Amino acid sequence: MPGCRDALIYPFIRKIDTLSSNSYLVRTSDAVIIVDPGGLPEQAAFLASIILESSGASTKPLVVVLTHAHVDHYLGILSVPLLADPATAVIAAQECGVEALESADRRLTQAALLGLEIAPLRIDLHLLAAADGDGGGEPVTHRYACGAALTIVRRPPETGLSHEQLVIGSGPPLEVYHTPGHSPDSCCIRIGGLLFTGDLLFAASPGIAGISGWNREALVRSLAGVRALLSRGGIEAVCPGHGRMLPVDEGLGMLDAVERDAGLLAGIAELDPERASRTAAYAEDCMEQVNELFTVMTGRLYYVSHVMDELGESETAAALHALIRGDVIDDLLETFDAFSREYHAGGHVPMTLALKGGQVINKLQRSFNHDELARIIDPALVRRAERLLDDYTTMLRGFDPARDTAMHDLRDLLQTCIAGHTLRSCTDEDLLDSADDDEAFGRMLLSRIGMPPLLGDVAVDLDLGTEQLPVLADGGRVLDLVTYLIEDLVGTGARAIAVRAGRDGERAVAAISGACCAAPSACDGKPRRFLYGLCERAGGALDAGGPGSSRSFTIRFASVI
Repeated sequence: MPGCRDALIYPFIRKIDTLSSNSYLVRTSDAVIIVDPGGLPEQAAFLASIILESSGASTKPLVVVLTHAHVDHYLGILSVPLLADPATAVIAAQECGVEALESADRRLTQAALLGLEIAPLRIDLHLLAAADGDGGGEPVTHRYACGAALTIVRRPPETGLSHEQLVIGSGPPLEVYHTPGHSPDSCCIRIGGLLFTGDLLFAASPGIAGISGWNREALVRSLAGVRALLSRGGIEAVCPGHGRMLPVDEGLGMLDAVERDAGLLAGIAELDPERASRTAAYAEDCMEQVNELFTVMTGRLYYVSHVMDELGESETAAALHALIRGDVIDDLLETFDAFSREYHAGGHVPMTLALKGGQVINKLQRSFNHDELARIIDPALVRRAERLLDDYTTMLRGFDPARDTAMHDLRDLLQTCIAGHTLRSCTDEDLLDSADDDEAFGRMLLSRIGMPPLLGDVAVDLDLGTEQLPVLADGGRVLDLVTYLIEDLVGTGARAIAVRAGRDGERAVAAISGACCAAPSACDGKPRRFLYGLCERAGGALDAGGPGSSRSFTIRFASVI
């Protein structure tokens, strides 16, 4: 173990998930120490088996130290006698988390969010107790039935952090620093050259920021203190509660990133079971639309690539394939779909589905080249995909998706949308004019092939009237909504659509209709839920209906007269 020549460490590093944390098993000359035994019984049982099988370890006092009182870091203790029995183990936690652990508080331990029932956990040693003051007091030794003698030495604050030393025999002391923010009781623990940071490095991440007990101002102070601690030297690696162990320079970089993210999180809503359920529902709606958009974008890109190949432009064709990692996207969407089916079968709780959505979307955002795609296929498609992904991340963070609300004439928005889906991205004249410039001609040819107009073969009856229809709305989202509705009509076989604008009393109204020859995709269930939500974010209210094969959508906005 770095900085402790006679100590050994067994890092138990898990693939990142919400069920359990990393665990760190440390053996010194006088004790065996577990930092966070994790949330799963099998993980805690495995750690116990390592102790029992290690030469001399099973005869030493066992000390279990928690970085904080969330179930994924401690719950496994309760099912393993070696770890839970006061005759064999001492359990230590920061004072602010003790009451939650001993009273089985499902909210503060995050058990409620994860759909878990829990039992109380006995805590033998309160770390950084407020009654001990800010340092300078006499050392206090506590003796336990398992044979452990633990001495608490309260130290003056260090780099702005409350600090005390836990001495166990002649082995290396545990330096305990109070680092609230992720939770009121969060601690970082230094043993030799290693700093165990719990969930500090993830405290501003979507789906984690805003949980019960989260505090942005306290988090920022803790980040500054830990940054100063790492910067002054002596620590060789950072051992987080999730993910791999990090060299100090990477740990400092992550602290900077967490602080930047935390600076954007003022006023986020608490992440409770109700918000988790709403976010999980939006994850399913969002992923269904993302799947459709990526299917269209990938199909168009492959078609453009095929045409380039046929024209002998194999290098261009190969470069186009790299703009979307279709296999990766398919795997990600299939993974989410399988997880969603398990969720509806009772295999998961809303919070885990919401977090899975965040994980998949984060990877999707890295799987396509936004700027280059927008030059080849319809930039509106790329923009819609980006907006969907960004909206979900925003919602998972604890905010309502941002609205770019401004004054618009509803007629202008409809005219812009219909024109954008009727006109080609470049005309024959544009192609001829660029024929002397190979690069310009190539770009135009690619966009001509990759951007076929949605309404190119559909008759449009456009009647927007002569009266201005001023509305306060998010123009970009209105364009997206109308596009989704037109796609629904065209995709279900409408060869002609009608678009009307006018007034209904004091409300400005847009009506879009067509006769379809296939079952409409947006009439029921999740697609309809998604469209209603999108319309609300755009600033309006949506009705969908129509008898038989006739389909109609009506969007109503509050008029601004």
